[in-house]
Amino acid sequence: MKEVRIAIVNLLLPLVFSFFLFALPAAGAAGRPEIATPPTPPEGLSTEEALRLGEAMYRRGTLPSGEPMIGFVQGDIEVSGQILTCANCHMRSGLGSYEGGVTTLPTNGDKLYSPLKNGYDLPSTSMGIRPLTAPRPAYTDEALAAALLEGVDPAGRELSVTMPRYVLDDDEIEIMIFYLKHLSSTLSPGATRDVLRLATVVSEGVSTLDRQSMLDPLMSFIDRFPRKLILDVWELKGPQDTWQKQLEKQYQQQPVFALLGGLVKGNWRPIHEFCEKNSIPSILPITDLPVVSESDLYTLYLSKGYYQEGEAAAKYLAYGLELPPDKQVIQIFRDSDEGKALAAGFADSWKKFGSTPVIEKTISASETTGANFWQKSAAMYPDAVMLLWLGPGDLAGIESLGELLEKPQMVFVSSTMLGEDFTVIPDKIRHFTNITYPYGLPEERARSRVNAEQFWRGRNVHPANKAMAEKVYSAIGLFSMAFSGLQNNRYRDFFLDLFDMLEDQTGYGVRYPRLSFGPGQRDTSKGCFIVTLSEGPQPKLTKKSEWIIY
Repeated sequence: MKEVRIAIVNLLLPLVFSFFLFALPAAGAAGRPEIATPPTPPEGLSTEEALRLGEAMYRRGTLPSGEPMIGFVQGDIEVSGQILTCANCHMRSGLGSYEGGVTTLPTNGDKLYSPLKNGYDLPSTSMGIRPLTAPRPAYTDEALAAALLEGVDPAGRELSVTMPRYVLDDDEIEIMIFYLKHLSSTLSPGATRDVLRLATVVSEGVSTLDRQSMLDPLMSFIDRFPRKLILDVWELKGPQDTWQKQLEKQYQQQPVFALLGGLVKGNWRPIHEFCEKNSIPSILPITDLPVVSESDLYTLYLSKGYYQEGEAAAKYLAYGLELPPDKQVIQIFRDSDEGKALAAGFADSWKKFGSTPVIEKTISASETTGANFWQKSAAMYPDAVMLLWLGPGDLAGIESLGELLEKPQMVFVSSTMLGEDFTVIPDKIRHFTNITYPYGLPEERARSRVNAEQFWRGRNVHPANKAMAEKVYSAIGLFSMAFSGLQNNRYRDFFLDLFDMLEDQTGYGVRYPRLSFGPGQRDTSKGCFIVTLSEGPQPKLTKKSEWIIY
């Protein structure tokens, strides 16, 4: 019973903390006054064009001319708006943030054009409540222009010296004010004050056991969630190049606020691009083939999947070992999404860190491996570093590498490609074989696994694929934390802002040592171990590196 109580406390503490952290600023939001009359766009601009130009100013610090906005902080220090954007501090939603003891107030029209009567109460470090801001009158257009240009609020008080005083002409000011009046002004599709509608995506080709291991925990969570959630299941059929049209049709028939989880046979790209196009948050789909992008915003992944393992191998070789300048490094992989993702992760990182060119050998669909294949490869590239991004079937005959006089200096394989079945690595080559391992070692994640199992048992859920259900547990836990902060501010960008502001998590990661967050970061587990394997039929993993962060 003591273990059960501990597990429940560990599960609930993040939710309770999240409530105190985010719920109070939004209190009373349902009764907030709206802007009296709908704003009209600046003369000569359509609403769509004015909003596009305003968004570029707010989110990217770019003027309508295409030039960067210029501002001054600390009195006379000039800064580029493209480096210190409005969204950096006030967030994309304009609803402000609270991080590291620093409060940044909302800048969206509904909040600005309402008086701040009692300030915002936010938790202190001791979890007590303390006021952080003074009351102020409602902004007007003139007062908002003064705040942007001169750094004073409607009461005549000077704003923080870290708030830029911008250099803007009348037209630019008018565009910015118009945009702020529209920012987070209407609830997002799929949301009402009482109900939040979600969807999860499943494609044909997913096994029945995997499908139920993803859906059963999600449905149980939705059914027992204390506030009203509806979860639709969007089924995808046929080739991947038809998926976006299928998604568009589903969305037109029934808009949703966000996607939660999801599992497809193949690459997640069609769903990612659909979400990016329609500004729909997609929260932690179960995929090892995410879209790796530095600019896309609407899909939050558990990790970069296969790509991340390739990155880790490159960093380990570049920083962990002193390879001779003429050392040959070769990648051997199938012409598949998985093999290409691993190879791309390695090659992209090796360009930054490596000193020698990487050789790539792609195995065609008709080509087979075996002892003869491995012996020829070793003879062609003697004493090389060989990255074998292959599945278990392609490692047949690889023990022959251990019998050669001129062995590879070292071999790398992917634990995900092997399905974590390490017995396929023969004893003869284990001493020079390195494994990319993007999870915490089994003995290290035992405690958080107990939490997940207690959670499922309390809901009478018994997933067949425990590894998948543990990832769903992460998605549910983080979704709950962010959802508790929404209150009545049911805007998609604010929902993603709340994820950006989450504190790092260890309990919800289960399989991952740590899930971390930050503005614009769209992968929560950001590293990988390099491990080796002991000999024998029940091999143990041993760390050869610390957690390699990309």
